[in-house]
Amino acid sequence: MIKLISNKSGFSLIELIVVMIISGLLVLFGSMGIMSAVNNYFSQKTNSETAYKGQLAMIRISKEFRNLTTVTSGQGTSTSIVYAIYRNGILETHKLSWGGASGNPLLYDDFSNNGNTLVDSVKNFKLEYYDAYNDTTPATTWSSSSILIGITLELIGADNISSVFTSKIAPRNLP
Repeated sequence: MIKLISNKSGFSLIELIVVMIISGLLVLFGSMGIMSAVNNYFSQKTNSETAYKGQLAMIRISKEFRNLTTVTSGQGTSTSIVYAIYRNGILETHKLSWGGASGNPLLYDDFSNNGNTLVDSVKNFKLEYYDAYNDTTPATTWSSSSILIGITLELIGADNISSVFTSKIAPRNLP
Protein backbone atom coordinates (compact mmCIF):
# COMPACT_ATOMS: atom_id res chain seq x y z
CA MET A 1 0.00 0.00 0.00
CA ILE A 2 1.12 3.43 -0.74
CA LYS A 3 1.68 5.52 2.23
CA LEU A 4 0.59 9.16 2.03
CA ILE A 5 3.23 11.53 3.14
CA SER A 6 1.82 14.33 5.10
CA ASN A 7 3.68 17.51 4.23
CA LYS A 8 2.88 20.27 6.68
CA SER A 9 4.85 23.09 5.12
CA GLY A 10 3.36 26.59 4.68
CA PHE A 11 1.69 29.14 6.91
CA SER A 12 -1.38 28.71 8.98
CA LEU A 13 -4.28 31.10 8.76
CA ILE A 14 -3.45 32.61 12.16
CA GLU A 15 0.11 33.36 11.10
CA LEU A 16 -1.12 35.14 7.97
CA ILE A 17 -3.60 37.25 9.95
CA VAL A 18 -0.93 38.25 12.49
CA VAL A 19 1.43 39.32 9.67
CA MET A 20 -1.35 41.37 8.03
CA ILE A 21 -2.17 43.13 11.32
CA ILE A 22 1.49 43.97 11.99
CA SER A 23 1.93 45.22 8.39
CA GLY A 24 -1.19 47.38 8.71
CA LEU A 25 0.09 48.95 11.93
CA LEU A 26 3.46 49.69 10.32
CA VAL A 27 1.75 51.34 7.33
CA LEU A 28 -0.52 53.35 9.65
CA PHE A 29 2.33 54.75 11.76
CA GLY A 30 4.47 55.34 8.68
CA SER A 31 1.72 57.33 6.97
CA MET A 32 1.15 59.39 10.13
CA GLY A 33 4.86 60.28 10.14
CA ILE A 34 4.75 61.26 6.48
CA MET A 35 1.64 63.43 7.03
CA SER A 36 3.35 65.16 9.93
CA ALA A 37 6.38 65.89 7.78
CA VAL A 38 4.20 67.25 4.94
CA ASN A 39 2.25 69.49 7.34
CA ASN A 40 5.50 70.81 8.83
CA TYR A 41 6.82 71.51 5.33
CA PHE A 42 3.76 73.59 4.39
CA SER A 43 3.84 75.48 7.71
CA GLN A 44 7.51 76.32 7.21
CA LYS A 45 6.85 77.35 3.61
CA THR A 46 4.03 79.69 4.70
CA ASN A 47 6.15 81.21 7.48
CA SER A 48 9.04 81.68 5.07
CA GLU A 49 6.74 83.47 2.61
CA THR A 50 5.44 85.65 5.47
CA ALA A 51 8.99 86.61 6.43
CA TYR A 52 9.79 87.42 2.80
CA LYS A 53 6.69 89.63 2.46
CA GLY A 54 7.64 91.42 5.69
CA GLN A 55 11.18 92.05 4.48
CA LEU A 56 9.92 93.44 1.17
CA ALA A 57 7.42 95.70 2.94
CA MET A 58 10.12 97.02 5.29
CA ILE A 59 12.44 97.72 2.35
CA ARG A 60 9.68 99.68 0.58
CA ILE A 61 8.72 101.62 3.72
CA SER A 62 12.38 102.41 4.46
CA LYS A 63 12.94 103.68 0.94
CA GLU A 64 9.82 105.86 1.07
CA PHE A 65 10.58 107.31 4.51
CA ARG A 66 14.25 107.90 3.73
CA ASN A 67 13.23 110.13 0.81
CA LEU A 68 10.22 111.94 2.31
CA THR A 69 10.37 115.72 2.35
CA THR A 70 7.46 116.69 4.62
CA VAL A 71 4.79 115.06 6.75
CA THR A 72 1.34 116.59 6.41
CA SER A 73 0.43 118.44 9.61
CA GLY A 74 -1.55 116.23 11.97
CA GLN A 75 -1.19 113.23 9.67
CA GLY A 76 1.65 111.37 11.36
CA THR A 77 0.06 109.02 13.92
CA SER A 78 0.97 105.65 15.37
CA THR A 79 -0.83 103.71 12.60
CA SER A 80 -0.76 106.03 9.57
CA ILE A 81 1.26 108.79 7.96
CA VAL A 82 0.67 111.16 5.04
CA TYR A 83 3.87 112.51 3.54
CA ALA A 84 5.30 114.20 0.48
CA ILE A 85 8.04 112.70 -1.64
CA TYR A 86 9.76 113.71 -4.88
CA ARG A 87 9.41 111.12 -7.61
CA ASN A 88 10.87 111.90 -11.03
CA GLY A 89 11.14 115.56 -10.07
CA ILE A 90 7.47 115.84 -9.14
CA LEU A 91 6.27 116.32 -5.55
CA GLU A 92 3.72 113.59 -4.75
CA THR A 93 1.64 112.91 -1.66
CA HIS A 94 1.57 109.36 -0.32
CA LYS A 95 -0.15 107.65 2.58
CA LEU A 96 0.75 104.55 4.57
CA SER A 97 -2.00 103.26 6.86
CA TRP A 98 -3.22 100.25 8.80
CA GLY A 99 -6.81 99.69 9.98
CA GLY A 100 -5.78 98.75 13.51
CA ALA A 101 -7.32 95.26 13.69
CA SER A 102 -5.29 92.06 13.52
CA GLY A 103 -5.41 90.62 10.01
CA ASN A 104 -6.01 93.95 8.27
CA PRO A 105 -3.63 94.80 5.41
CA LEU A 106 -1.08 97.61 5.46
CA LEU A 107 -2.13 100.00 2.70
CA TYR A 108 0.08 102.20 0.55
CA ASP A 109 -1.75 104.96 -1.30
CA ASP A 110 -0.25 107.42 -3.77
CA PHE A 111 -3.69 109.04 -4.24
CA SER A 112 -3.85 108.00 -7.89
CA ASN A 113 -6.18 105.12 -6.99
CA ASN A 114 -7.92 103.64 -3.94
CA GLY A 115 -4.77 102.36 -2.30
CA ASN A 116 -2.73 99.24 -2.74
CA THR A 117 -2.07 96.49 -0.26
CA LEU A 118 1.58 96.69 0.69
CA VAL A 119 1.39 93.56 2.86
CA ASP A 120 -1.50 91.52 4.24
CA SER A 121 -2.06 89.56 7.46
CA VAL A 122 -0.73 92.38 9.64
CA LYS A 123 -1.06 91.65 13.35
CA ASN A 124 0.45 94.95 14.52
CA PHE A 125 1.84 98.08 12.88
CA LYS A 126 3.26 100.97 14.85
CA LEU A 127 5.01 104.19 13.93
CA GLU A 128 7.02 106.10 16.52
CA TYR A 129 8.64 109.50 16.10
CA TYR A 130 11.93 110.50 17.71
CA ASP A 131 13.27 114.03 18.28
CA ALA A 132 16.88 112.90 18.78
CA TYR A 133 19.04 109.89 17.87
CA ASN A 134 19.39 108.90 21.53
CA ASP A 135 15.74 109.61 22.40
CA THR A 136 14.32 106.80 24.57
CA THR A 137 10.73 108.05 24.77
CA PRO A 138 9.26 108.26 21.27
CA ALA A 139 6.13 110.23 20.46
CA THR A 140 3.09 108.67 18.80
CA THR A 141 2.49 111.70 16.55
CA TRP A 142 4.78 113.53 14.15
CA SER A 143 6.05 116.96 15.14
CA SER A 144 8.23 119.45 13.28
CA SER A 145 11.15 118.49 15.55
CA SER A 146 10.99 114.76 14.67
CA ILE A 147 14.11 113.44 12.95
CA LEU A 148 13.64 109.64 13.15
CA ILE A 149 10.73 107.35 12.40
CA GLY A 150 10.56 104.02 14.22
CA ILE A 151 8.67 101.24 12.45
CA THR A 152 7.35 98.02 13.95
CA LEU A 153 5.61 95.55 11.65
CA GLU A 154 4.27 92.23 12.93
CA LEU A 155 2.82 89.70 10.50
CA ILE A 156 0.78 86.55 11.16
CA GLY A 157 2.13 83.35 9.63
CA ALA A 158 1.02 79.71 9.74
CA ASP A 159 -0.21 78.39 13.10
CA ASN A 160 -0.44 82.04 14.33
CA ILE A 161 3.34 82.35 14.41
CA SER A 162 4.32 86.02 14.34
CA SER A 163 7.22 87.56 12.44
CA VAL A 164 8.27 90.96 13.83
CA PHE A 165 10.26 93.52 11.84
CA THR A 166 11.60 96.77 13.30
CA SER A 167 13.61 99.64 11.91
CA LYS A 168 14.44 103.29 12.52
CA ILE A 169 14.63 105.57 9.52
CA ALA A 170 16.19 109.02 9.35
CA PRO A 171 14.53 110.96 6.51
CA ARG A 172 17.28 112.80 4.65
CA ASN A 173 15.21 115.41 2.82
CA LEU A 174 13.47 117.11 5.75
CA PRO A 175 13.60 120.91 5.79
